[in-house]
Amino acid sequence: MKYLMQFLGSKKKILFGILFISLLQSFGTLLVPYFVAEIIDVGIIGKQVPVIVRIGLQMLAAAGITALVSLWGSYLCADLAAMTGKYLREKLFDKTQLLSVKQFNHFGTASMITRATGDITVIQQTMIMVTQMILPTPLVAVAAVIMTAAVSPGLVYIPLIAMLVFLAVIYLLFRTASPISRTIQQRVDTVNRIVRESIVGIRVIRAFDNTAYEQKRTDDAFTEYADNVIRLNRTFAAFNPLVWAIMGLAMGAVVWFGGDLVLRETIQVGSISAVTEYTIMMLMYLMMSAMVLVMLPRMTACLDRIREVMDMEPEIADAPGPQARLDSADPRKIVFRDVSFSYKGAEKPVLEGLSFVCEQGKTTAIIGGTGSGKSTIAGLMLRLYDIRKGEILLEGQDIRSLKQHELREHISYVPQKAFLFSGTIADNLRMGNGEAAPEELRHAAGIAQADAFISSLEQGYDSPVAQAGTNFSGGQKQRLCIARALVKQAPVYVFDDSFSALDYKTDAALRSALKQEMRHAAVVIIAQRISTIMDADQIIVLDAGTIAGTGRHEELLETCSVYKEIAESQLTEKEISRT
Repeated sequence: MKYLMQFLGSKKKILFGILFISLLQSFGTLLVPYFVAEIIDVGIIGKQVPVIVRIGLQMLAAAGITALVSLWGSYLCADLAAMTGKYLREKLFDKTQLLSVKQFNHFGTASMITRATGDITVIQQTMIMVTQMILPTPLVAVAAVIMTAAVSPGLVYIPLIAMLVFLAVIYLLFRTASPISRTIQQRVDTVNRIVRESIVGIRVIRAFDNTAYEQKRTDDAFTEYADNVIRLNRTFAAFNPLVWAIMGLAMGAVVWFGGDLVLRETIQVGSISAVTEYTIMMLMYLMMSAMVLVMLPRMTACLDRIREVMDMEPEIADAPGPQARLDSADPRKIVFRDVSFSYKGAEKPVLEGLSFVCEQGKTTAIIGGTGSGKSTIAGLMLRLYDIRKGEILLEGQDIRSLKQHELREHISYVPQKAFLFSGTIADNLRMGNGEAAPEELRHAAGIAQADAFISSLEQGYDSPVAQAGTNFSGGQKQRLCIARALVKQAPVYVFDDSFSALDYKTDAALRSALKQEMRHAAVVIIAQRISTIMDADQIIVLDAGTIAGTGRHEELLETCSVYKEIAESQLTEKEISRT
């Protein structure tokens, strides 16, 4: 709620305008019954046609002006709601960029999408209804009672009693509907998560012929959501007859007691009509307010979900004070010194006591079994996680003393899972260097062995890329991701098992081209295939999070049993003997 109030505090002029318009709208709405009473009492009963015409024109003018004022108010309310949605989405997006990977995963992709779209949409819609329906209600209710008292003090108790009974009914409705409203957004989260999994994992579902199970799972999620909505709708369905019953009783009371006063010649017939209209108008506004009030718990829940993200303190933050200065002349681009790391809640460290150096102009390869911590090393270099012990240096400076932007500007990264963004091939390649010329894109794609297949496309580098790059094969996506990293031109390149989808011929050609191109950069290759890293200047062998051996391929075959075991599982005896 505090973020919403902060924003609304900066829009005081618009809020004042909406309040002023509500006053005008309430005044104009209440004028109509007054004019009707005048027409009946003076014009119709007195048989004065000119008076009927004059008051009728005044009533039309009041109704027209009120309609224009209402239109203006609707515009301001919609504009304020749209600005609120924009503000909250910008704040939420900016905050998510500061959260660590672990913190982001704490919420989950489906929930973050729901918060940024559905939750904020609920907030916008509720804001419009609150400003248009709830805000004028107290004004209309007070004014209706005052004008009823002015017409006939003896009848003022009828709208007051009707209002009190109605407020009691609203209280019961609120108590019943609020718990249901709070759970609806949680059900939306579940529905979004399951639908997303069903769409993204459609190939796996069909491959395992698991459609029936997924159908049941989605049906259960949809049913739980629908049950909550149906319960809420049933509550409203029970509420409507009560409202109309109260309105009917109030109208009956006005006619009964008002008729008695007319017979006594205390008030005129038109006054009864005016009091009836005031009472109905007041109850209608209260009814609309009640329907909006039931949405407030859902809006509050949405605001709490936004606040939950906004209030989370980023685990990884830039160090205060002046930024450390990098020494670009230092040939030791990346240095690990006794680095240990463990995920929160893990029983033992993922990495322990790692010390190695990645030098300029040389290729450092990291290999090991599944779960040995290879990809974690890449994440630590980029400071996606913070180490528990030791230090990691970039050009002589601890990466924790650098701004995260500066750190990641110096490292060009190819992720283990090739991911492309919707747009064009050129858009994706320019992600790390927005000013790259077409010749630079073509050069990087040539090194990545991607230029040939890109040029074969009808639109070449302007060819469209579907969401997540689904219109390209795994090998093509990997080559495009490698080309994207090369366009960035950083002093450090990290390839996290990014050659796995390439055939041996393409892999060899790419590694040969990289060796020629990367003479002035430090290259880190994380791989599972020995054929990918055989020519590396330094190979680091991981075993259960520790370094089991360091050296060149030939040395490790002689000195490291873990490396030799990996080699024997992947290479033939003839290939091993050749090395």
